[in-house]
Amino acid sequence: MKNIKQKILIILATLSLVIGFFAVPAGVFAAVTVDEAIDGGASKILSTGKLADDWQSLGVARSNTPASKEMRQARYNDIVAYLNQSDRLSATDYERTIIGVVSIGGDPTHIPEATTHKNLVEELYQSNAMNSGVNAIIYGLLALQTKEYTVPENANFSIQEMVDKLLSLQKADGGWALGGAVGDVDMTGMAITALAKYKDMPGVSTALDRSVAWLSSVQLKSGGFKGWSNENSNSLSQALMAITLTGNDPKGALFTKDSDIITALMTYRTADGGFKWLPTDTQSNGMALEQALYALTQYKFYLNGSGSIYDFVNNPVPQLIETPVEPDPSTEEPSSSAEQGTEDSSTSSSSSDSNVSSEDSSTTTSISDGSDENTEETISDSEGSSNVEKNTTDSSGAGIIGDTDSSTTAPSKEADEEAVQNTSNNANSDNAKSLPSTGEANDYMFLSVLLGASMLLVGVFFLAKNKRKQNN
Repeated sequence: MKNIKQKILIILATLSLVIGFFAVPAGVFAAVTVDEAIDGGASKILSTGKLADDWQSLGVARSNTPASKEMRQARYNDIVAYLNQSDRLSATDYERTIIGVVSIGGDPTHIPEATTHKNLVEELYQSNAMNSGVNAIIYGLLALQTKEYTVPENANFSIQEMVDKLLSLQKADGGWALGGAVGDVDMTGMAITALAKYKDMPGVSTALDRSVAWLSSVQLKSGGFKGWSNENSNSLSQALMAITLTGNDPKGALFTKDSDIITALMTYRTADGGFKWLPTDTQSNGMALEQALYALTQYKFYLNGSGSIYDFVNNPVPQLIETPVEPDPSTEEPSSSAEQGTEDSSTSSSSSDSNVSSEDSSTTTSISDGSDENTEETISDSEGSSNVEKNTTDSSGAGIIGDTDSSTTAPSKEADEEAVQNTSNNANSDNAKSLPSTGEANDYMFLSVLLGASMLLVGVFFLAKNKRKQNN
């Protein structure tokens, strides 16, 4: 009888320990909502004091806490420095930089501080983008859909031609790839992201349906995706971009195996607010964080019905330079010539005072030379974060815009605040898809941790009690 009681105590203690070990991590994981993951990722980037590249600029711009004007201006200055030291830019250099410039509130068609590359959009249109590989086609479409740009008369291609070229590169299985006959998740996710805006063009909708079906077919039971041989967060982030931009629910049946995409991505989140690349990694990875951040913000846009994070017309961001609204003369009160002269003088003085001087920045960014246009091979970075993003994001390494000169119109504080408010409207929409609110998540975490701790204590108590009996 005594042995039976001891066995029962050991079983109860073991069960208590097992439940405790599982309950505590579950409580901690449940505490992180999508908003909190976005906030944590943005905070990790902002804590460095600078925006290091174009993709960080995009992710932070679409987060709940956009970068300060000083930080965005410093990034602009880095970009101008990069443009001024680069005589020759590849198509993907132009494209990434356009996205980065728009993300920090600059105008890629008007960079007066640059010595030669003053209109990046015009130069992109005049580049060899159509013959520079699938990356150049994809990022060309993304860059040119950020705003409504004028197509120069001497353009080497049109949007329609780019769309047709990308459609022609789709593989038989429905995916896209850097090379070979089989699609890969990263390139497929990015191609879908680029094409989603043009779904009404001939052939695009059919191609998107095929590619979405292919993504669903290669999704793992974990809810994640493999990039070539490794399951990783970068591939998952690119798939999430594609799924939401085609109007598919990443938590719906089509993309839920044993787990769904959002749940899978959140398992890569690290304690410091970053994201790791591989499931086995213990430290956050810079590239993984950038991609997870802008993918999660795209998910928030999907929940809110806000469209694409690449659409800066309908989803504006704070601007570095705001053009003041000129008063309508027809609404002004008539005045005497003497009064008018006084007003003109005052206006002139005010206009002169409103000119802004250059903003100095101590922030510096390491900038490397531009990459070769025709590079088509996958490159692994020093942290092991290998996928097509290394080939398409890190070759230029840098920057966007320069100091504002003395003739630049003063920024409009009201317009800047309005754009910040527009961006911040995404901050409280977790409930739209039955995601737990922060309060509910924290309550659940508290109860789970309490349960886990209690079970651990019970297990330890029973084991200690059993040990004493054995000694007696």
